[in-house]
Amino acid sequence: MMQFYFLSVSYLILSSLIILPEKWKRQLSFLILFREKLREEKRARRLYCLAGLAIGLGSLLFPMEPGPRIVGDFIPSFFVFFLSLMIYFIYSDKREDAYVESLRTERYERIGKVSLIVALIHFLFPFLVLV
Repeated sequence: MMQFYFLSVSYLILSSLIILPEKWKRQLSFLILFREKLREEKRARRLYCLAGLAIGLGSLLFPMEPGPRIVGDFIPSFFVFFLSLMIYFIYSDKREDAYVESLRTERYERIGKVSLIVALIHFLFPFLVLV
């Protein structure tokens, strides 16, 4: 279905930009506010995670044509699942922001860049089966 394609690309881009370091977000100040909302409100975190899981499942079961019916676009769906759970667990921690940033900045930056590349490939080549 075309709706899950658009939602999966949008979710990948938004989630990638959320986990990228501060230097990437200075031009996009709404991401800093969105990240703080995810950190402070448990309901927003749950809703974002559930939306990601639903989008991932939908893009897995209803791929773009001519994709395989069962597996669908496996790599974008996997990244949507992974990013939704990753963001949920990152922002559910009660650790200091400086502590999290100092330990995991490079890893988050790599995951964010890879998921942006997956979103770009998924957007530019919608009929390419990413299995």
